[in-house]
Amino acid sequence: MEKNYSREEYVYLAKLHEKAERYTGMIMWVTKFVELNPVLNLDERNILSTGFKNIIGSKRSSWRIVEAMELSEGKKGGQNLVNVREVKYKIENEMRKICDEAQDLLDKYLLPSAKNSENKVFYMKLKADYYRYRAEFSTGKEHDENTTRADNSYKAAFEIAEKDMPISNSTRLGLALNYSVFYYEICNRREEACTIAKNAFEEAIKILDDLERGKAKDTILIIQLLKENLILWNNEMNEDETAET
Repeated sequence: MEKNYSREEYVYLAKLHEKAERYTGMIMWVTKFVELNPVLNLDERNILSTGFKNIIGSKRSSWRIVEAMELSEGKKGGQNLVNVREVKYKIENEMRKICDEAQDLLDKYLLPSAKNSENKVFYMKLKADYYRYRAEFSTGKEHDENTTRADNSYKAAFEIAEKDMPISNSTRLGLALNYSVFYYEICNRREEACTIAKNAFEEAIKILDDLERGKAKDTILIIQLLKENLILWNNEMNEDETAET
């Protein structure tokens, strides 16, 4: 029989599992404290995000490795291709399950309880992210549905963020970063991706010197990621244009 803990104990157990890098267990305790009270403080919100990010991140890495092996074995044919596809299929189902768990928490508990713009944007961005992860490995109708749902969630979050939140806010900047990655990598809408990233980068740079040093760490990190993406994407697009001429 499972012992019942207080909400504070569930939060502690989630942090304990994070330190031990036991992310599956971490998510179990995160789910417990969210179900007890879905109004999260900043620390709890980060615990939620970190737990799911680590689990889905390792699965995404595994999937990319197996996908590359599938392409390689596909050129050879034979039994190995069957085995690789079987493993890939299992990883995809594991990823669907993780996405389901994250999005169930968001839809049932976290989004309905989000009362301010900061939390709404954070959770809507998270919802969009997990549709983006689904779109990465899905095909056909499933891919199209996941892409549309991700786009709708990113757009809705972006509208609230632009209206209610300063550009220096790391949640708003993180949204711009992920939304631009979605456009570039999933939708192949490269110009729009660069526009989103460029606008966020240029606006944030203007106010960077005015930020309090202790609060600027996350903002600076995201600004750097936006800059790196813009450099990479512009180089790729220039190479593509050169190859076409």
